[in-house]
Amino acid sequence: MVARKGGFHFASRRRTRTPPFAEIVSASSPNAAALAGRMLALAFVFAAVYGSYLPAQQTPPANAQDQQLQGRADSADDRKPFLNVIFPEALPPLLPDGTARDWLHKYRLRMYGWLDGGYTYSSTGSGLLADAPTPNRFGNEFLLNGAWLIVDRVPSTEGWSVGFRADFYAGSDAALLRPLNNFGPQSTHMGTDFRQAYLSLHTPGINSHGIDWTLGRQNVPTGYETLMGPYRPTYSESYFWIKYEVGSTSALATIHPTAKLDLIGGVVMGYNTVFELRGRSPSYVTRALYRPHFDKYTQLIATVYTGPEPFAVTAGHLGTWQTLAELQARHVWTPRIGQVAQVHYSADVRDPTTKRVSPTQGAYLLTAFRVNPKLFINTREEWFSDPHGVRNETPGTYSEATLGLNVMPVAWLNFRPEVRGDFAGQRSFAASLGGPATRNQLTVAFDLIVKFDAFR
Repeated sequence: MVARKGGFHFASRRRTRTPPFAEIVSASSPNAAALAGRMLALAFVFAAVYGSYLPAQQTPPANAQDQQLQGRADSADDRKPFLNVIFPEALPPLLPDGTARDWLHKYRLRMYGWLDGGYTYSSTGSGLLADAPTPNRFGNEFLLNGAWLIVDRVPSTEGWSVGFRADFYAGSDAALLRPLNNFGPQSTHMGTDFRQAYLSLHTPGINSHGIDWTLGRQNVPTGYETLMGPYRPTYSESYFWIKYEVGSTSALATIHPTAKLDLIGGVVMGYNTVFELRGRSPSYVTRALYRPHFDKYTQLIATVYTGPEPFAVTAGHLGTWQTLAELQARHVWTPRIGQVAQVHYSADVRDPTTKRVSPTQGAYLLTAFRVNPKLFINTREEWFSDPHGVRNETPGTYSEATLGLNVMPVAWLNFRPEVRGDFAGQRSFAASLGGPATRNQLTVAFDLIVKFDAFR
Protein backbone atom coordinates (compact mmCIF):
# COMPACT_ATOMS: atom_id res chain seq x y z
CA MET A 1 0.00 0.00 0.00
CA VAL A 2 1.21 3.49 -0.79
CA ALA A 3 0.16 6.56 1.19
CA ARG A 4 0.08 10.12 -0.10
CA LYS A 5 1.59 12.98 1.86
CA GLY A 6 1.42 16.56 0.57
CA GLY A 7 1.32 15.52 -3.09
CA PHE A 8 4.10 12.93 -2.82
CA HIS A 9 3.89 9.14 -2.71
CA PHE A 10 5.54 7.39 0.18
CA ALA A 11 6.05 3.70 0.64
CA SER A 12 4.09 2.11 3.43
CA ARG A 13 5.21 -0.47 5.97
CA ARG A 14 7.05 -3.46 4.64
CA ARG A 15 8.40 -6.51 6.44
CA THR A 16 11.99 -7.25 5.51
CA ARG A 17 14.84 -8.91 7.30
CA THR A 18 17.10 -6.92 9.61
CA PRO A 19 19.54 -4.87 7.47
CA PRO A 20 23.28 -4.50 7.80
CA PHE A 21 23.58 -0.88 8.83
CA ALA A 22 27.29 -1.11 8.20
CA GLU A 23 26.57 -1.43 4.48
CA ILE A 24 27.06 2.32 4.33
CA VAL A 25 30.76 1.51 4.44
CA SER A 26 30.79 -2.26 4.01
CA ALA A 27 28.51 -5.27 3.62
CA SER A 28 29.10 -7.02 6.92
CA SER A 29 27.17 -8.35 9.93
CA PRO A 30 23.50 -9.01 9.14
CA ASN A 31 22.46 -7.69 12.57
CA ALA A 32 24.47 -4.47 12.46
CA ALA A 33 21.39 -2.26 11.98
CA ALA A 34 19.70 -3.31 15.21
CA LEU A 35 23.08 -3.22 16.95
CA ALA A 36 23.68 0.31 15.70
CA GLY A 37 20.40 1.48 17.20
CA ARG A 38 21.23 -0.05 20.57
CA MET A 39 24.74 1.43 20.47
CA LEU A 40 23.22 4.83 19.75
CA ALA A 41 21.07 4.60 22.88
CA LEU A 42 24.02 3.34 24.96
CA ALA A 43 26.22 6.15 23.65
CA PHE A 44 23.59 8.66 24.75
CA VAL A 45 23.54 7.25 28.29
CA PHE A 46 27.35 7.07 28.45
CA ALA A 47 27.74 10.66 27.28
CA ALA A 48 25.25 11.82 29.88
CA VAL A 49 26.98 10.06 32.76
CA TYR A 50 30.46 11.01 31.60
CA GLY A 51 29.47 14.61 30.96
CA SER A 52 28.00 14.98 34.42
CA TYR A 53 31.46 14.55 35.93
CA LEU A 54 33.31 16.90 33.60
CA PRO A 55 34.58 19.97 35.43
CA ALA A 56 33.06 23.26 34.32
CA GLN A 57 35.55 25.54 32.57
CA GLN A 58 33.70 28.62 33.78
CA THR A 59 31.36 29.41 36.61
CA PRO A 60 27.80 29.28 35.25
CA PRO A 61 25.55 32.28 35.85
CA ALA A 62 22.92 32.15 38.56
CA ASN A 63 20.16 31.60 36.01
CA ALA A 64 21.93 28.80 34.11
CA GLN A 65 19.06 26.41 34.89
CA ASP A 66 16.62 28.78 33.19
CA GLN A 67 18.90 28.95 30.15
CA GLN A 68 18.95 25.24 29.47
CA LEU A 69 17.98 24.12 26.00
CA GLN A 70 15.09 21.74 25.52
CA GLY A 71 15.44 20.65 21.92
CA ARG A 72 11.77 21.10 21.13
CA ALA A 73 10.82 22.30 17.66
CA ASP A 74 8.07 24.68 18.79
CA SER A 75 7.91 26.86 21.89
CA ALA A 76 11.20 26.12 23.67
CA ASP A 77 12.70 29.32 24.99
CA ASP A 78 16.03 28.63 23.28
CA ARG A 79 14.34 29.65 20.00
CA LYS A 80 13.39 33.13 21.18
CA PRO A 81 16.70 34.91 20.43
CA PHE A 82 16.33 33.90 16.76
CA LEU A 83 12.67 34.87 16.36
CA ASN A 84 12.13 37.80 18.72
CA VAL A 85 8.36 37.40 18.49
CA ILE A 86 5.71 37.14 21.17
CA PHE A 87 4.63 33.55 21.65
CA PRO A 88 0.90 32.93 22.26
CA GLU A 89 1.48 31.66 25.80
CA ALA A 90 3.22 34.95 26.68
CA LEU A 91 0.17 37.13 25.85
CA PRO A 92 -2.02 38.58 28.59
CA PRO A 93 -4.55 35.85 29.48
CA LEU A 94 -8.18 36.31 28.47
CA LEU A 95 -9.43 34.83 31.74
CA PRO A 96 -9.84 37.70 34.23
CA ASP A 97 -8.21 37.74 37.65
CA GLY A 98 -9.97 35.64 40.22
CA THR A 99 -10.03 32.37 42.13
CA ALA A 100 -10.12 30.21 38.97
CA ARG A 101 -7.10 31.93 37.43
CA ASP A 102 -5.16 31.73 40.70
CA TRP A 103 -5.88 27.98 40.90
CA LEU A 104 -4.78 27.40 37.29
CA HIS A 105 -1.62 29.41 37.84
CA LYS A 106 -0.83 27.49 41.02
CA TYR A 107 -0.91 24.18 39.18
CA ARG A 108 0.86 25.59 36.08
CA LEU A 109 -2.04 24.87 33.73
CA ARG A 110 -2.17 26.80 30.46
CA MET A 111 -4.44 27.03 27.43
CA TYR A 112 -3.49 28.99 24.32
CA GLY A 113 -3.63 28.81 20.54
CA TRP A 114 -4.02 30.66 17.25
CA LEU A 115 -5.70 30.82 13.85
CA ASP A 116 -3.45 30.80 10.77
CA GLY A 117 -4.69 31.42 7.22
CA GLY A 118 -3.15 32.74 4.02
CA TYR A 119 -2.99 32.99 0.24
CA THR A 120 -0.36 31.82 -2.26
CA TYR A 121 0.09 32.88 -5.89
CA SER A 122 2.09 30.42 -8.01
CA SER A 123 3.62 31.01 -11.42
CA THR A 124 3.02 27.35 -12.32
CA GLY A 125 -0.76 27.67 -12.01
CA SER A 126 -3.61 26.76 -9.70
CA GLY A 127 -4.19 23.69 -7.58
CA LEU A 128 -1.89 21.34 -5.70
CA LEU A 129 1.78 22.16 -6.34
CA ALA A 130 4.04 19.24 -7.21
CA ASP A 131 6.84 20.44 -4.93
CA ALA A 132 7.35 23.27 -2.42
CA PRO A 133 6.60 25.66 -0.78
CA THR A 134 4.79 23.52 1.82
CA PRO A 135 2.67 23.93 3.84
CA ASN A 136 1.11 26.61 1.59
CA ARG A 137 1.01 24.04 -1.21
CA PHE A 138 -2.04 25.14 -3.25
CA GLY A 139 -1.44 27.72 -5.95
CA ASN A 140 -3.79 30.70 -6.28
CA GLU A 141 -5.90 29.70 -3.26
CA PHE A 142 -6.78 30.93 0.21
CA LEU A 143 -6.11 28.33 2.91
CA LEU A 144 -7.01 27.85 6.54
CA ASN A 145 -3.64 26.46 7.48
CA GLY A 146 -4.55 25.67 11.03
CA ALA A 147 -6.79 26.39 14.00
CA TRP A 148 -4.77 25.37 17.06
CA LEU A 149 -5.71 24.80 20.70
CA ILE A 150 -3.03 23.75 23.19
CA VAL A 151 -3.49 22.69 26.81
CA ASP A 152 -0.44 21.88 28.88
CA ARG A 153 1.06 21.64 32.32
CA VAL A 154 4.78 22.36 32.48
CA PRO A 155 6.61 20.24 35.08
CA SER A 156 8.59 21.97 37.77
CA THR A 157 12.39 21.94 37.39
CA GLU A 158 12.86 20.78 40.98
CA GLY A 159 12.35 17.29 42.38
CA TRP A 160 9.68 15.00 40.98
CA SER A 161 7.05 16.75 38.87
CA VAL A 162 4.45 15.57 36.34
CA GLY A 163 3.10 17.44 33.33
CA PHE A 164 1.37 16.92 30.01
CA ARG A 165 0.66 18.56 26.68
CA ALA A 166 -2.10 18.20 24.07
CA ASP A 167 -2.03 20.10 20.74
CA PHE A 168 -5.24 19.76 18.73
CA TYR A 169 -5.46 21.42 15.31
CA ALA A 170 -7.62 21.42 12.22
CA GLY A 171 -7.07 22.73 8.72
CA SER A 172 -4.87 22.28 5.67
CA ASP A 173 -1.74 21.53 7.69
CA ALA A 174 -3.49 18.62 9.40
CA ALA A 175 -4.49 17.27 5.98
CA LEU A 176 -0.89 17.56 4.75
CA LEU A 177 0.56 15.62 7.68
CA ARG A 178 -2.28 13.16 8.28
CA PRO A 179 -0.78 10.32 10.37
CA LEU A 180 -1.54 6.65 10.79
CA ASN A 181 -4.70 6.15 12.90
CA ASN A 182 -6.03 9.54 11.78
CA PHE A 183 -9.60 10.74 12.25
CA GLY A 184 -11.91 13.42 10.91
CA PRO A 185 -12.19 14.91 7.37
CA GLN A 186 -10.17 13.16 4.66
CA SER A 187 -9.98 15.90 2.00
CA THR A 188 -6.77 17.48 0.74
CA HIS A 189 -7.79 20.84 2.25
CA MET A 190 -9.10 19.85 5.68
CA GLY A 191 -7.94 17.46 8.35
CA THR A 192 -7.84 17.10 12.13
CA ASP A 193 -5.14 15.75 14.37
CA PHE A 194 -3.51 15.83 17.77
CA ARG A 195 -0.14 17.08 16.64
CA GLN A 196 1.19 16.39 20.11
CA ALA A 197 -0.29 14.43 23.02
CA TYR A 198 2.25 13.38 25.60
CA LEU A 199 2.99 13.03 29.30
CA SER A 200 6.06 14.70 30.75
CA LEU A 201 8.03 14.05 33.90
CA HIS A 202 10.90 15.80 35.64
CA THR A 203 12.98 13.62 37.94
CA PRO A 204 16.15 14.05 39.95
CA GLY A 205 19.05 12.81 37.85
CA ILE A 206 22.77 12.40 37.68
CA ASN A 207 23.34 15.99 38.74
CA SER A 208 21.43 18.95 40.16
CA HIS A 209 19.62 19.67 36.89
CA GLY A 210 17.65 16.42 36.77
CA ILE A 211 16.17 14.63 33.77
CA ASP A 212 13.13 15.58 31.65
CA TRP A 213 11.09 12.66 30.22
CA THR A 214 8.33 12.75 27.62
CA LEU A 215 6.18 9.86 26.38
CA GLY A 216 3.54 10.04 23.64
CA ARG A 217 3.00 11.69 20.27
CA GLN A 218 5.42 14.60 19.97
CA ASN A 219 7.74 16.47 17.63
CA VAL A 220 10.89 14.52 16.85
CA PRO A 221 13.90 16.77 17.66
CA THR A 222 15.33 17.36 14.19
CA GLY A 223 15.97 20.57 12.26
CA TYR A 224 15.02 24.10 13.26
CA GLU A 225 11.73 24.91 11.56
CA THR A 226 8.33 23.85 12.87
CA LEU A 227 4.80 23.34 11.64
CA MET A 228 3.55 25.78 14.29
CA GLY A 229 3.14 29.18 12.62
CA PRO A 230 3.95 31.57 15.51
CA TYR A 231 7.26 29.78 16.17
CA ARG A 232 8.84 29.94 12.71
CA PRO A 233 10.17 32.95 10.76
CA THR A 234 8.49 32.49 7.34
CA TYR A 235 5.17 31.29 5.95
CA SER A 236 6.69 28.69 3.61
CA GLU A 237 8.99 25.92 4.79
CA SER A 238 12.28 24.40 3.67
CA TYR A 239 12.74 21.19 1.69
CA PHE A 240 14.40 19.74 4.79
CA TRP A 241 11.29 20.39 6.86
CA ILE A 242 8.84 18.47 4.66
CA LYS A 243 11.25 15.56 4.20
CA TYR A 244 12.56 15.06 7.73
CA GLU A 245 10.75 17.02 10.45
CA VAL A 246 7.90 14.88 11.73
CA GLY A 247 5.63 14.28 14.69
CA SER A 248 5.62 10.71 15.98
CA THR A 249 4.93 8.53 18.98
CA SER A 250 8.15 8.40 20.95
CA ALA A 251 9.81 8.24 24.35
CA LEU A 252 12.45 10.93 24.85
CA ALA A 253 14.74 11.96 27.68
CA THR A 254 16.55 15.29 28.04
CA ILE A 255 19.50 15.47 30.39
CA HIS A 256 21.84 18.30 31.32
CA PRO A 257 25.31 16.89 32.03
CA THR A 258 26.90 20.36 32.31
CA ALA A 259 25.73 23.94 32.38
CA LYS A 260 26.69 24.24 28.71
CA LEU A 261 25.42 20.93 27.34
CA ASP A 262 22.02 19.31 26.91
CA LEU A 263 21.53 15.83 25.48
CA ILE A 264 18.30 14.35 24.06
CA GLY A 265 17.81 10.71 23.20
CA GLY A 266 14.99 8.30 22.67
CA VAL A 267 13.04 5.72 20.74
CA VAL A 268 10.58 6.63 17.95
CA MET A 269 7.83 4.40 16.50
CA GLY A 270 8.47 5.48 12.90
CA TYR A 271 7.44 8.69 11.17
CA ASN A 272 4.03 10.29 11.66
CA THR A 273 2.59 7.69 14.01
CA VAL A 274 -0.12 7.77 16.69
CA PHE A 275 0.65 4.95 19.13
CA GLU A 276 1.29 2.50 16.29
CA LEU A 277 4.61 1.09 15.10
CA ARG A 278 5.54 1.89 11.50
CA GLY A 279 8.07 -0.59 10.18
CA ARG A 280 9.50 -3.75 11.65
CA SER A 281 11.24 -2.04 14.58
CA PRO A 282 11.53 1.37 16.29
CA SER A 283 13.88 4.13 15.22
CA TYR A 284 16.35 5.99 17.42
CA VAL A 285 17.22 9.66 17.78
CA THR A 286 19.91 11.49 19.71
CA ARG A 287 20.74 15.21 19.77
CA ALA A 288 23.43 17.27 21.51
CA LEU A 289 22.96 21.01 22.13
CA TYR A 290 26.03 22.95 23.22
CA ARG A 291 26.32 26.60 24.31
CA PRO A 292 29.94 27.82 24.41
CA HIS A 293 29.07 30.87 26.53
CA PHE A 294 26.22 29.53 28.72
CA ASP A 295 23.62 31.83 27.17
CA LYS A 296 21.35 30.99 24.21
CA TYR A 297 22.85 33.45 21.76
CA THR A 298 25.29 30.86 20.41
CA GLN A 299 24.17 27.25 19.99
CA LEU A 300 25.85 24.30 18.29
CA ILE A 301 23.63 21.29 17.61
CA ALA A 302 24.29 17.79 16.26
CA THR A 303 21.56 15.21 15.56
CA VAL A 304 21.48 11.60 14.41
CA TYR A 305 18.13 9.98 13.56
CA THR A 306 18.21 6.37 12.36
CA GLY A 307 15.94 3.38 11.87
CA PRO A 308 13.94 1.29 9.39
CA GLU A 309 11.36 4.06 8.73
CA PRO A 310 12.28 7.21 10.66
CA PHE A 311 11.07 9.50 7.85
CA ALA A 312 9.12 9.23 4.61
CA VAL A 313 10.43 7.77 1.37
CA THR A 314 9.03 7.82 -2.16
CA ALA A 315 7.38 4.71 -3.60
CA GLY A 316 9.81 1.98 -4.65
CA HIS A 317 12.74 3.30 -2.61
CA LEU A 318 12.08 1.86 0.85
CA GLY A 319 15.36 0.21 1.74
CA THR A 320 16.34 -1.69 4.86
CA TRP A 321 17.66 1.18 7.00
CA GLN A 322 17.70 4.99 6.90
CA THR A 323 19.97 7.44 8.73
CA LEU A 324 19.94 11.24 8.95
CA ALA A 325 22.88 13.26 10.30
CA GLU A 326 22.42 16.98 10.90
CA LEU A 327 24.73 19.78 12.08
CA GLN A 328 23.30 23.15 13.05
CA ALA A 329 24.76 26.46 14.26
CA ARG A 330 22.73 29.34 15.67
CA HIS A 331 24.21 32.72 16.50
CA VAL A 332 22.95 36.21 17.33
CA TRP A 333 25.52 38.60 15.84
CA THR A 334 24.01 41.83 17.08
CA PRO A 335 20.71 42.80 18.74
CA ARG A 336 19.38 43.21 15.18
CA ILE A 337 20.81 40.19 13.30
CA GLY A 338 20.57 36.46 14.05
CA GLN A 339 21.24 33.42 11.85
CA VAL A 340 20.65 29.67 11.76
CA ALA A 341 22.82 27.54 9.46
CA GLN A 342 22.29 23.83 8.86
CA VAL A 343 23.83 21.03 6.80
CA HIS A 344 22.42 17.52 6.59
CA TYR A 345 23.11 14.16 4.97
CA SER A 346 20.94 11.04 4.84
CA ALA A 347 21.63 7.52 3.60
CA ASP A 348 19.03 4.93 2.59
CA VAL A 349 20.63 1.47 2.74
CA ARG A 350 19.74 -1.15 0.11
CA ASP A 351 17.38 0.99 -1.88
CA PRO A 352 15.43 -1.60 -3.95
CA THR A 353 15.43 0.71 -6.99
CA THR A 354 19.13 1.66 -7.04
CA LYS A 355 20.30 -1.62 -5.42
CA ARG A 356 22.71 0.31 -3.18
CA VAL A 357 22.93 3.17 -0.68
CA SER A 358 20.99 6.23 -1.91
CA PRO A 359 22.22 9.53 -0.42
CA THR A 360 20.34 12.80 0.04
CA GLN A 361 21.95 16.00 1.26
CA GLY A 362 21.39 19.70 1.62
CA ALA A 363 22.02 22.96 3.47
CA TYR A 364 20.20 26.16 4.30
CA LEU A 365 20.78 29.52 5.97
CA LEU A 366 18.07 31.46 7.82
CA THR A 367 18.68 35.12 8.65
CA ALA A 368 16.49 37.43 10.74
CA PHE A 369 16.90 41.22 10.62
CA ARG A 370 15.20 43.21 13.40
CA VAL A 371 14.11 46.56 11.98
CA ASN A 372 12.12 47.48 15.09
CA PRO A 373 10.11 45.55 17.71
CA LYS A 374 7.16 45.29 15.30
CA LEU A 375 8.96 44.51 12.02
CA PHE A 376 11.41 41.77 11.02
CA ILE A 377 12.92 40.87 7.66
CA ASN A 378 13.57 37.12 7.25
CA THR A 379 15.49 35.36 4.49
CA ARG A 380 16.24 31.73 3.69
CA GLU A 381 18.60 30.28 1.09
CA GLU A 382 18.59 26.52 0.56
CA TRP A 383 20.15 23.81 -1.59
CA PHE A 384 18.77 20.26 -1.64
CA SER A 385 20.12 17.28 -3.59
CA ASP A 386 18.15 14.08 -4.19
CA PRO A 387 19.88 12.39 -7.15
CA HIS A 388 17.89 9.13 -6.94
CA GLY A 389 14.41 10.45 -6.13
CA VAL A 390 14.33 8.99 -2.62
CA ARG A 391 12.66 12.06 -1.09
CA ASN A 392 11.18 13.74 -4.21
CA GLU A 393 9.27 11.99 -6.98
CA THR A 394 11.47 13.81 -9.52
CA PRO A 395 15.18 13.07 -8.89
CA GLY A 396 17.65 15.94 -9.09
CA THR A 397 18.84 19.09 -7.38
CA TYR A 398 16.70 21.86 -5.94
CA SER A 399 17.31 25.30 -4.50
CA GLU A 400 15.17 28.12 -3.19
CA ALA A 401 15.50 31.70 -1.97
CA THR A 402 12.84 33.30 0.23
CA LEU A 403 12.39 36.91 1.35
CA GLY A 404 9.69 37.58 3.92
CA LEU A 405 8.45 40.10 6.44
CA ASN A 406 7.01 39.49 9.88
CA VAL A 407 4.83 42.45 10.84
CA MET A 408 3.35 42.64 14.35
CA PRO A 409 1.19 45.76 14.67
CA VAL A 410 -0.14 44.40 17.97
CA ALA A 411 1.17 41.61 20.20
CA TRP A 412 -1.55 39.10 19.23
CA LEU A 413 -1.25 39.50 15.44
CA ASN A 414 1.40 38.41 12.91
CA PHE A 415 1.24 39.34 9.21
CA ARG A 416 3.85 37.57 7.05
CA PRO A 417 4.11 38.40 3.33
CA GLU A 418 6.85 36.68 1.34
CA VAL A 419 8.34 36.18 -2.13
CA ARG A 420 9.96 32.84 -2.93
CA GLY A 421 11.80 31.48 -5.95
CA ASP A 422 12.36 27.74 -6.45
CA PHE A 423 14.88 26.45 -8.96
CA ALA A 424 15.71 22.92 -10.14
CA GLY A 425 18.13 21.24 -12.48
CA GLN A 426 15.21 19.38 -14.06
CA ARG A 427 11.53 20.00 -14.79
CA SER A 428 10.08 19.46 -11.33
CA PHE A 429 7.54 22.22 -10.66
CA ALA A 430 3.92 22.02 -11.76
CA ALA A 431 0.39 22.57 -10.50
CA SER A 432 -2.47 20.09 -10.75
CA LEU A 433 -4.60 22.65 -12.64
CA GLY A 434 -1.70 24.31 -14.47
CA GLY A 435 0.51 23.67 -17.49
CA PRO A 436 3.53 21.41 -18.05
CA ALA A 437 6.33 21.03 -15.53
CA THR A 438 9.02 23.73 -15.42
CA ARG A 439 12.46 24.21 -13.92
CA ASN A 440 11.50 27.33 -11.95
CA GLN A 441 8.61 28.43 -9.79
CA LEU A 442 7.74 31.83 -8.31
CA THR A 443 5.35 32.09 -5.38
CA VAL A 444 4.06 35.25 -3.73
CA ALA A 445 2.23 34.58 -0.49
CA PHE A 446 1.09 35.92 2.85
CA ASP A 447 -0.47 34.56 6.00
CA LEU A 448 -2.19 36.11 9.01
CA ILE A 449 -1.84 34.63 12.50
CA VAL A 450 -4.23 35.62 15.29
CA LYS A 451 -2.91 34.41 18.66
CA PHE A 452 -4.58 34.12 22.07
CA ASP A 453 -3.79 33.04 25.59
CA ALA A 454 -6.88 31.75 27.41
CA PHE A 455 -5.31 31.27 30.83
CA ARG A 456 -2.02 30.58 32.60
